[in-house]
Amino acid sequence: MILGHTIALDPTLEQEAYLRRACGTARFAYNWALAEWNRMRAAGEKPSTAVIKARWNAYRGAELPWTYEGTKCASGQAILELGTAFANFFRDCKKPKKHRRFLYPQFKKKQLNEGFALWNDQFDLDWDRIRIPKLGWVRICEHLRLCGVILGATVSFSGGRWFVSIQVDADSNKEAAPPDSIVGVDLGVETLATLSTGDKIQGPKPRKRLLGRIKRLQRRISLQKHRAKKAGKKASRRQFIRQLRLSKLQARVANIRKDATHKLTTDLTRRFETIVIEDLNVSGMSKNHALAGAVLDRGFHEIRRQLQYKAAMRGGNIVVAERFFPSSKTCSVCGCIKDSMPLSIRTWICDDCGAEHDRDINAAINLERLGLAEAEVTRGDMGPLLVHASVLASAMVEPRT
Repeated sequence: MILGHTIALDPTLEQEAYLRRACGTARFAYNWALAEWNRMRAAGEKPSTAVIKARWNAYRGAELPWTYEGTKCASGQAILELGTAFANFFRDCKKPKKHRRFLYPQFKKKQLNEGFALWNDQFDLDWDRIRIPKLGWVRICEHLRLCGVILGATVSFSGGRWFVSIQVDADSNKEAAPPDSIVGVDLGVETLATLSTGDKIQGPKPRKRLLGRIKRLQRRISLQKHRAKKAGKKASRRQFIRQLRLSKLQARVANIRKDATHKLTTDLTRRFETIVIEDLNVSGMSKNHALAGAVLDRGFHEIRRQLQYKAAMRGGNIVVAERFFPSSKTCSVCGCIKDSMPLSIRTWICDDCGAEHDRDINAAINLERLGLAEAEVTRGDMGPLLVHASVLASAMVEPRT
């Protein structure tokens, strides 16, 4: 399994200047290659990554001697990434319009968040430092924790700090979870995750907590841009400083959310062999203006993604209930399904058996029972599974005891 470990760098001022020049070289090479690709298409020629790269090497040798000051990986990998972008775009053109994800490649602008790539034979790692070509050893804030074959690295600037992300073909065999252990997980806005065992994981709400500061900075930056454009001037240094402060604030929000997600998914995959979750329509939920901020602050898609690969590392299963499974409206005692249940109702009483339910715990219990029914149908299968209507019907027959 290919895993990545992102480590913060601690460069000196001279090393930081080199890293910025390397980022500029990568951006310039990408834009030059895209312009050359467009020119060849307009002239009726057939562009390719190999042809563009050969022309770039000839052009930089004659016209751009400054590009040799940094590592050759910066410009070389940028052109390879352009070829990958075009391959994704042309492959997507064959799909229906509503299923397309990749747009035609666009020119890159100079911005705060930039980076460049390093090939596996162009850098070395020591315990607490990394050697970058034509720069030397740069201190890193922690050692590489993954064991395996190093495939490459990417140096990036984000949130006011430099990072290196090292890709490793790592050993994915970890200690397996207890056999035949299963849990239903109901993800929500108020409570991050509710387990069928009755546990509730609240989770942080970093965006909600820091939203006031983010909005104030965004308003000031927008006003500065408007005044500079009206006066015909370039962006001032104060505007750049505020943009950097905003980037740091947004990085802090992302880091808090990422930390909570990793702790939750690691704990679940370590304790349970089978985890049952819902196929949430995150894009549809995000269209609701009242819920969009809270939904995106939870990171439901990232939780599901991490559960899938972490469960695979421990030999576990991820069972995904279909989107319209009535987990919240179904009584976990008698199986009766209510006609409707608004989000404002957090506890309810079954009309048939009179059982009182906590909405989230009841949904998690129904998901667990659904996973047990799926295990009977597809016992021994690994990986994410999508539960079908026949399994849903069988799951509603036997009530939970």
